[in-house]
Amino acid sequence: MEVINKIKDPKITTKLLNKIQKNTTDITIMEVCGTHTNAILKLGIKDLLPKNIKLINGPGCPVCVTPQGYIDTAITLSKMNDVIITTFGDLMRVPGTKSTLNTEKALGHDIRVVYSPVDSIKIAKENPKKKIVFLSIGFETTAPIIALTITLAKKQSINNSLF
Repeated sequence: MEVINKIKDPKITTKLLNKIQKNTTDITIMEVCGTHTNAILKLGIKDLLPKNIKLINGPGCPVCVTPQGYIDTAITLSKMNDVIITTFGDLMRVPGTKSTLNTEKALGHDIRVVYSPVDSIKIAKENPKKKIVFLSIGFETTAPIIALTITLAKKQSINNSLF
């Protein structure tokens, strides 16, 4: 908390900005995380930096760049009695246009956090009359496990899971 209070002190901030301006050459910094981009814009940091420091928006992590429409569609699906949504936990708080998966889960919709997409297969086996929808967002590092899950579901003739 002490660090945050110091950052909010205009004298310290001005001193820091002057040092940055005097000691930097042309530099471009990519903001990889959408949350960082939002904080930079919200706090006016981009406007405070000298012109020789350029900030560019990066790809964002999959959670940060998930379109609201995707969340809205997942929420719509979660309201269907024959659907169970499975997802990684970090997607639960991503806002749609009117709600989040966390809120919808609290309202009683069947939305389950899984640690691996393979967990969705077990849920599909336990709920053969329901459609299991795994929200497959993620870094390229999650692609192999999602592909494996699809392959396993096919080999086990599980027809009620959607990825």
